[in-house]
Amino acid sequence: MDTLLHNLTSSWIDDGGLAFPFPEMALPLSLSLSSSPPPWRIIVPTVVVSYLTLVQLLRFRALRRLEKKYAAYKADPYKLSYKQAADVMRVGLLYDTPWLFYFGTQWALVKSYGMATGTPLLARTRQLCDPARVGRRAEDTAILLIEMLVGDIDSERGRCALARLNWMHARYANRIHMGDYVHTLALFVLEPARWIDRYDWRGLTHLEKVAYLVYWRELARRMGFGDLVPETLEKLEEWKLAYEDQHMYYIPENRAVADATVNLFLRGVPRRLHGVMRALFVSFLDERKVREALGFADPPLWATVVTKGFFRVRGFVLRHFFLPRAAPMDPLSRAGRDGRLYRSARFVGFEPWYVADTWWNRLVLWFSSGGKMTPGGTYGGRGGYLPEELGPVEFEKLGREEVLKQAEAMKEFVGSDGDGVGCPLAFGL
Repeated sequence: MDTLLHNLTSSWIDDGGLAFPFPEMALPLSLSLSSSPPPWRIIVPTVVVSYLTLVQLLRFRALRRLEKKYAAYKADPYKLSYKQAADVMRVGLLYDTPWLFYFGTQWALVKSYGMATGTPLLARTRQLCDPARVGRRAEDTAILLIEMLVGDIDSERGRCALARLNWMHARYANRIHMGDYVHTLALFVLEPARWIDRYDWRGLTHLEKVAYLVYWRELARRMGFGDLVPETLEKLEEWKLAYEDQHMYYIPENRAVADATVNLFLRGVPRRLHGVMRALFVSFLDERKVREALGFADPPLWATVVTKGFFRVRGFVLRHFFLPRAAPMDPLSRAGRDGRLYRSARFVGFEPWYVADTWWNRLVLWFSSGGKMTPGGTYGGRGGYLPEELGPVEFEKLGREEVLKQAEAMKEFVGSDGDGVGCPLAFGL
């Protein structure tokens, strides 16, 4: 018995190590050990899968928080106050879908140039037709929108920005059709949502869309035409289409203003590519009625395919491969030591008006413009801006006292409790 046990155990020992009792079994094991995959073949897929899983977990985090916070308004979001509407709106505006929000707002303005009731005044004032003026006009418009949509309209600077807009409109009150105010508002409410729903990584919820309308109706109320704005999205869409059927048609002034806008977009594009870029520009106007009113021919098929393909690919990539922003965007201008407001070079659209002359802003503008733009100089103005001074150069030193007085009256209009109640006053009209 001892001899048998010795023979069995000795068959497992080979030169001081373990071995198989059957030699034919040793070869497969040695081969499997030598052919094990290197560590990177395990680590890389694990990292990729973990990252993509994290994207899926975090992508809708901001939206889930928003829906939880305003769950009580899901059944009837029209009950939101304008302050609550601003909070809802800014999730998309600053965090989830900012790029297409601003893009859609730009094209809302372009579409407004198809209204034969409004462009004759724009052409007559030369603000959107003169190449020397159109860039500043675009930047001033962007600043006012940012102050009103991103900033606090109950703050001093927010009230001054809105009062300044009212003051400028009042210069031409007898030449601006009341319906054009409502139509432009309808475009600002509906157009960004349309672009986001079609092409961004997620569409807007009904709560978010209604919040746009609630907030813009409050702005309209402070501009003196709130009673003219329909109360629901459906009625606003119906009103817009009916107004366009009556007033959207071609006149030469429409094309003049639209061409000036196209040329503004093409400033930094090499001349040999202007034809291609114009075709892409027109392809963004996907409604034939709008193109005809602006005097543009239908875009070539390739331009439509390229633009739609780009936006859809962008949305897919963002949805599945990019983490959400770590923090919301903050495009608001910052106060300098002199008390004036200065913009960040990151948020310049066409010309660096009111950008502080710092080495960082110079670097950003150099890269973004291909070395063609720097802060200060031609675009410096007085250095920074005050909301009560925004607008055409000829108006810069005018109306300051009236604007400040109206801003103070607006404070009383809103009410001491800040809930937006008070006697409606026609500030702007």
